[in-house]
Amino acid sequence: MRRETFYNTEDLIFVPKKRYNIRNGRLVEAAGDRDIVPGFPVNRQMKFNEGLMVKAIQNGMVLLINYRGDQDEWRGGRERVIYPMVLGVNRNTGNMLLRGWHLNGWSVKEKRNTEKVWRLFKTSNIKSMMFTGDFYRLPPVGYRLNDRAMTERIIIQADFNLIRKNQQNLLNEGKIELEEESKVSSQTSEVIRIDIRPTGTELNLRDPWVNTLMDRRKLDDTRITIMKSVMGNEFLAILGATGTEGRIAKVFEDKKLLGTYKVMRAIIGKELLNTKIVSGQHQFRLYLFNKVMK
Repeated sequence: MRRETFYNTEDLIFVPKKRYNIRNGRLVEAAGDRDIVPGFPVNRQMKFNEGLMVKAIQNGMVLLINYRGDQDEWRGGRERVIYPMVLGVNRNTGNMLLRGWHLNGWSVKEKRNTEKVWRLFKTSNIKSMMFTGDFYRLPPVGYRLNDRAMTERIIIQADFNLIRKNQQNLLNEGKIELEEESKVSSQTSEVIRIDIRPTGTELNLRDPWVNTLMDRRKLDDTRITIMKSVMGNEFLAILGATGTEGRIAKVFEDKKLLGTYKVMRAIIGKELLNTKIVSGQHQFRLYLFNKVMK
């Protein structure tokens, strides 16, 4: 949901800062990468908890909730991606309520998938919640303080000064990074410089799982950029990066220039299952993305 997933908004500026190591022939994330906000790990389903929801609102965390509304006949509930914005209690019903900006998910009332609308959720109907690893930092259109549905009391409401302060602390601690810093290219014509690390292995798109660094269980988090040298016919694959097709980058390995490369294809998540060939090639030297160089 990292993670670039099935939702997309300009507000998603910060993403988890991922650094990889190779251990015993397998790719592992550096320690602590999943503990961005203490007590609320990334990509782990948890039961609704008031304290964690407060923490999510204070930090501007994007959540995936599994929700079964009162009129929903589907017992399993429906997945919805939301910005949690206000948590409070209604005086008349005694229900604890969550006001959220609904990025993506099924609407039982409208009988269709809806995007970017306001929704009010009863917390007793939230079957599970999960931190996607992404953060919002701007108030959606229509956000108002002192939500009128919370007539008994407001437990917490999004304070964007506090959100930005907390996100800056996470940035300073190296737990998150600007989304642009995890990309091998920018939206401008400027040639950027990136640093990569060799794995000593190859990626075969026809059978990616033969490479022990690839983990089918983490398919949704997979990011691969295929690049081709501008002067020549050299190809490489970079794991952990998202490129923009056609963009140019100078590629370095430990401060040594490998060459100037053009992004041919970015493969995200389940796209890997249907991508068997890129520019007539199916086998590539595999590298790990390290950073965008200044």
